[in-house]
Amino acid sequence: MRTKDELFRAAQREVAAYRQQAVMQAETARRAAYAAHPALAEADSAHLRAGLGLAKAAALGGNMDTARAVLTRADEALAAAVREAGFSADDFKPAYRCPLCEDTGMRGGVPCRCVADAARRLRRDEINAASPLGLCQFASFEVERYSDAVEPELGISPREYMGKLLNYCRGYVAKFSQNSPNLLFMGHTGLGKTHLALAIADAVLEGGHDVLYTSAAALAAQLGREHFNYTTNDEWLAACQEADLLILDDLGTEYITPLTISVLYELINTRMLTHRPTIYTTNITDQSVFVARYTEKVASRMLGGCKMFKFFGTDQRLK
Repeated sequence: MRTKDELFRAAQREVAAYRQQAVMQAETARRAAYAAHPALAEADSAHLRAGLGLAKAAALGGNMDTARAVLTRADEALAAAVREAGFSADDFKPAYRCPLCEDTGMRGGVPCRCVADAARRLRRDEINAASPLGLCQFASFEVERYSDAVEPELGISPREYMGKLLNYCRGYVAKFSQNSPNLLFMGHTGLGKTHLALAIADAVLEGGHDVLYTSAAALAAQLGREHFNYTTNDEWLAACQEADLLILDDLGTEYITPLTISVLYELINTRMLTHRPTIYTTNITDQSVFVARYTEKVASRMLGGCKMFKFFGTDQRLK
């Protein structure tokens, strides 16, 4: 899992590689054409000599008009040779992927949007490797799968309730910012908690924000490795602290140690202080169990700083 800076540098390297590839392919095509058409190669050499002649005249005070005329004739001769060989002028130009910055990664002194696009795709690949992100969009969340019988605790049916929750999540994405609330999705297995959390992640990521996803078990295991292995270059905690949105999935499945509790508190507290939203999912529905498992200090931070949504219904995976 990479930090924002690491991800941005990886995206820049990818864009730079595109440019290098485009330049090399153009040069290979040019050399092949010149080898097959000696007249084309000679016209190109004459054009190069004319250009150098103009530069020499400018530097040494020579006759600029004569040098410009020579270069103009060389331009015309090269263009004619290209046409006679059956090519166009564009055939020897690099085919850049991004026409805005020509794969330099910069435009107008600021990073080009192609770098942001590459970073977003790299982050999406990371999330896809750890979750079914590609399968979890709002459009694939089927409210009709939930019961239409009234749930006594709700006063309405799970189907109606989940429809309202789906709409809330869509609105959450539309207004997403640093001031967006933390969310806690709780409920039994297979009720769609991870699906909705990932649907939010997918849409927020598409909106240009940095999103991280990790299961609680994977986070706890990785943080343990980082703590006891001082040679590791992984920076999971830093990445999780600075992401615009963090999805912390399946709380309650991680192996609890004093280190886990300490790091979890640091992560939650840092994100709250820096106004970076977090979405938690858990199968734990009893708040007293939260307190017993995570200590009152961590549980109060988590539960008190979240909008909580309990999921109802039967296991959708079995359907």
